[in-house]
Amino acid sequence: MGNTGITLSTSDPAGLTMLGQFRSLGFTETERQDILRLDDVYLFVIEPLIVPEERYKNPKEPDPYPTDYDALAEAHNIDYYVVASRHASQSGKPSLTFHPTGNFGKAMYGGKTRELQATLANPMRHVFMKALEDPPRGFEVSLEATHHSPTQFRTPLFFAEVGSTETQWRDESVCGYLVGAILEGIREDGRAPTGIGFGGGHYCPTFSVLEQEIAFGHMAAKYAIDLLTPELVGQMVEKTLDGVEGAVLDRGLKGHQRKKVEVALKKQDVGILER
Repeated sequence: MGNTGITLSTSDPAGLTMLGQFRSLGFTETERQDILRLDDVYLFVIEPLIVPEERYKNPKEPDPYPTDYDALAEAHNIDYYVVASRHASQSGKPSLTFHPTGNFGKAMYGGKTRELQATLANPMRHVFMKALEDPPRGFEVSLEATHHSPTQFRTPLFFAEVGSTETQWRDESVCGYLVGAILEGIREDGRAPTGIGFGGGHYCPTFSVLEQEIAFGHMAAKYAIDLLTPELVGQMVEKTLDGVEGAVLDRGLKGHQRKKVEVALKKQDVGILER
């Protein structure tokens, strides 16, 4: 086992708040001010936003955007990254959300079109389960379906987010809670059965409940099902790097959607997980 990487952006108000929390827990600068460390956990602080704000524009600089996570992983023996970030939503609900990244369709917020990023289901589950233990009052804890960038790195990553408005992003107590969940979660061992998910809403109500039993990697919400191709389903399987033992299909899928997914899964030799 190597080291674990956490990354955040100082251009993100939640990232900036969490940086202070990481420092308070003992993270200190290495030979570089933008790389902090506590034992075998590295914290990489970057200046461009990790997910571009402007729709349908993938910034050309730096290249790769937002930084070369693979080069950093090689230099510091990083197994995977947790991206500590803000989450924004129209509802403005206080929330803690967790998800892999990738674009099933056109790249709306960075990354490449129809490309998924490598991820790890069990480490994400460990952090999710820690966040679920005693969340701040009024906060919902949920998975989100796979969406947005990055998409191009070999080193797996997933997002851990504070939502959904400036109030929560700058709340030291709330951001400190997520920081604690991240640090405790990445220390966890053990492995749950690993799956990928199809259907349901963006906030994955079915998969969020089942996450207590199944570690979900990539998840395609119902709105993305018609965008799926056998190649994309193959990416969901191949880029969930701790292995896929089966798939969960939400009961709300239409018959033709279910059939489409089942045919693609059969080509990948992936069965349906009973639940």
